[in-house]
Amino acid sequence: MKISFILPGFSRYPVGGYKIAFEYANRLANHGYDVQLIFLNNNHWKKLGLLQRGFVYLATQYEPKWFTLNKNIKKISYCDKEFKRKIPTDIAVATAVETAYPTEKICPEAHKMYLIQDFENWNVSNEYLYSTYKLGFKNIVIAKWLKKVVDKYSLQPSIYIRNPLNITQYQVHNSIEKRDQYTIGMLYHSAPYKGSTETFSSLCKLKDRFPELKIIMFGTCDPPKNLPIWVKYYKNASQQQTIDIYNKISIFISGSIKEGFGLTGLEAMACGAALVTTDYDGAKEYAVNKVNSLMVPVKDWKSLREKVAYLIVNDSVRKEIAKKGVQTARKFSWSEAYRRFADTILDINNAWC
Repeated sequence: MKISFILPGFSRYPVGGYKIAFEYANRLANHGYDVQLIFLNNNHWKKLGLLQRGFVYLATQYEPKWFTLNKNIKKISYCDKEFKRKIPTDIAVATAVETAYPTEKICPEAHKMYLIQDFENWNVSNEYLYSTYKLGFKNIVIAKWLKKVVDKYSLQPSIYIRNPLNITQYQVHNSIEKRDQYTIGMLYHSAPYKGSTETFSSLCKLKDRFPELKIIMFGTCDPPKNLPIWVKYYKNASQQQTIDIYNKISIFISGSIKEGFGLTGLEAMACGAALVTTDYDGAKEYAVNKVNSLMVPVKDWKSLREKVAYLIVNDSVRKEIAKKGVQTARKFSWSEAYRRFADTILDINNAWC
């Protein structure tokens, strides 16, 4: 049986949605299924000449360097602007809004699935997004709040499979008790909905109150200009580097405004960092205020900063929240998510697409 994952163009840098799709692909390949990744490199096709198109093809074969794929997985660089080239497959899994309609055209005979990982209206209208939910694919959502949205427009109820975590890799390697309480970590992202600029600016205001404060950030974009020496930034950090960062920090701060799940918050919890986060919908999949995290209203940057200060001053609370966070993260195993995902996509006798 051949299973195809359809993704936007290849990415040379870590992307959360890709990571989830790649992991599902790996596990299916490990179980003997014929798996291929179809990268819609149409944008490259439109912009680049013949020589550059060859580069796109080769890059697709060598990437991603930031994630280790099963060597048996085939990678296809798809550059047909009109989507006339058909690719035979038994099951096709769309992984983002920009792949939904192309999946219908590229794999017309396949049983079609739609892995919905966020309310992806960044580059399309809400109406267009809703229309993808109505295509007749078997919709799979990664959060309860997304299920409520999708089910308003889907032809059938969506399947809820919450995002998992590789708990064999994301672990506590540095004792929670022995961490420097003044070392804070965060993801830095250029997208406005991540709230990174406001979060960082607010966090920096704690420096006068806590001269020992240190911030460690990571991300795929360029860092803010004129970073002070007490702020360290890792661009395009590898998975192991992020695990090391999570294990160095005492507190992880997230100021997201909207996000499908917010995987970095859960990763940080798994590695023993106390989570301080806004109460955006995605975080509610794993964060419980005053139990395994501290939560504040979205865009309340002052309260977000003050919660960090509270944990710095009350180190015993920080330790307790961090320990509860580790316990929570251990429940998000890949084995259960993969079992449910495989059962869902392989149940083709009951597929209604």
